[in-house]
Amino acid sequence: MTSTKPYSIAKRVVWEAYQLVRANRGAAGVDDETIAMFEQNLSGNLYKLWNRMSSGSYFPPPVKQVEIPKAKGGTRKLGIPTVADRVAQSVIKLMIEPMLDPIFHDDSYGYRPGRSAKQAIAVTRTRCWKYDWVVEFDIKAAFDQIDHALLLKAVRRHIKESWIVLYVERWLTAPFETADGASLPRTRGTPQGGVVSPILMNLFMHYAFDSWMQRTWPQSPFARYADDAVVHCRSLAQAQAVMRAIATRLEECGLMMHPEKSKIVYCKDSNRTGSYPNVQFTFLGFTFRPRVALSKHQRRFTSFLPAVSNEALKRLRQTVRVWRIHRRTSETLNELAQQCNATIQGWWNYYGAFYRTAMSSLFSYLDLRLMRWARRKYKRLRQHKRRSAEWLRKVKTAHPWLFVHWRVVGGSVG
Repeated sequence: MTSTKPYSIAKRVVWEAYQLVRANRGAAGVDDETIAMFEQNLSGNLYKLWNRMSSGSYFPPPVKQVEIPKAKGGTRKLGIPTVADRVAQSVIKLMIEPMLDPIFHDDSYGYRPGRSAKQAIAVTRTRCWKYDWVVEFDIKAAFDQIDHALLLKAVRRHIKESWIVLYVERWLTAPFETADGASLPRTRGTPQGGVVSPILMNLFMHYAFDSWMQRTWPQSPFARYADDAVVHCRSLAQAQAVMRAIATRLEECGLMMHPEKSKIVYCKDSNRTGSYPNVQFTFLGFTFRPRVALSKHQRRFTSFLPAVSNEALKRLRQTVRVWRIHRRTSETLNELAQQCNATIQGWWNYYGAFYRTAMSSLFSYLDLRLMRWARRKYKRLRQHKRRSAEWLRKVKTAHPWLFVHWRVVGGSVG
């Protein structure tokens, strides 16, 4: 049976989009409808969404604006679409990603299938060994400042379906709704928190930065993850020229290089012994700096290497504090391990991928919290820190696989 709808959207794609939204979970939007509430009439809600999108009558509701604290102070504005709108955006993402992803640069690592932040760190580490200088830069409020006209020009270049362009434009201009109910019109940016925002950001940055770098500075490789990037240079003069050129290019595209988060860094190691003011930078939660390493012949030397940043460690310790382990004396050690291990494993999988010994301070902090828990739970250990440390050693010896960090510290860390 031939569909009479003007736009061809398979119902199967709407179902796949819903599955993605359900897997990612997320908060309610301006309508206060949770995923559980949306699922109470799942088939009806999905059919209504398909019907409206297929007929061109779908208009996205306002985006709920929330502010979350940044790690280094201040707040970041996120836009939370409704559950139904997240499904609608996922439909478009499923349709445009196969068209757009193949055109993106190999060194664009953010929000792409088969690409990851760890890959960006790995390639940056290798290049820091080959190039003496790094230009580190961050774009100030990048998601909020994207020029709609330039972005839509890029969308139209690669996407010929007019109805997809129509919906992208509607999402770009959907207003924010603040906590007090005020409606804020949007003439720039794509909401950080929207499903299609990351791929639209990548498309914009592909032309604003990636392909421009390839044309104008082919001798300077880079790695970019959304609005955060590093560029490698042979000399200080080249790094200074590259940094000026990038700042100018970003201005031409309506963006601004963050003055406090952008700098030129010297990759100091045993072979590069010059003295310069900046010899470290932080990229995607890892601080690159001179560190002690061992050669194949077990000789110590200085290499320029990434390890978990102090800021990241501070955030992880804060998470451990929030767990309030010492107050959960009604639970067994097994129960504590079951509740904590998934998070600890995630931290280890990411931050333990490079220079693993830097994680040992976090794991020591975790053990201190467990010792404090033991002193509150067992009377014989109260007021005896030394006894609680001995208790922990015995438990580790008897059950070395109980906590994730116990399994990895013995072999790979410390």
